[in-house]
Amino acid sequence: MALSHVMNIISNAGIVAAGTGSGGGGGGASNLDSQTVTVGQSSSASGGSGAPTGTTTRRGFLISGAGGSIADGTSNIYSGASILQIQYIWDTYYPTSGVTLVIAGTNRANSGWTTLTIGSTAYQRTSASYTADSGGNTYWTWYEGSDNNGTEDPFGNTGGTTTCVFT
Repeated sequence: MALSHVMNIISNAGIVAAGTGSGGGGGGASNLDSQTVTVGQSSSASGGSGAPTGTTTRRGFLISGAGGSIADGTSNIYSGASILQIQYIWDTYYPTSGVTLVIAGTNRANSGWTTLTIGSTAYQRTSASYTADSGGNTYWTWYEGSDNNGTEDPFGNTGGTTTCVFT
């Protein structure tokens, strides 16, 4: 068997990542999973009970069929578990924003991948708040802070597509 054929088999199995850098090539991270999100959006009023009113906006693949879609929607990392949500959220009044990833199944390991890249924005798994709730889902949340107008949204335009890659 030719060496190039063996290297292709190894590379396709995710054992070795091909280098793409200049000067002899550098090691690249191996893609563990890739999802295509057709971007949906949902907005609702925030505040109330004497609190200032703003608008909370969610964009991406939203939970409970609230908007957007994902292909193929199953996690290669977690044995085909459903990806229930990948969304960016911000509020026009309160200085809060962040990304949430939800995968079906309680106690999914907080391991097996390093980075979730949404479009061109990378989120490190170790920087996320990790929660496995009793309702049967596992959450990773990255809090970004002060984006109150959606300028840091990694998904782009509603109705467009964005690739989400786990490495």
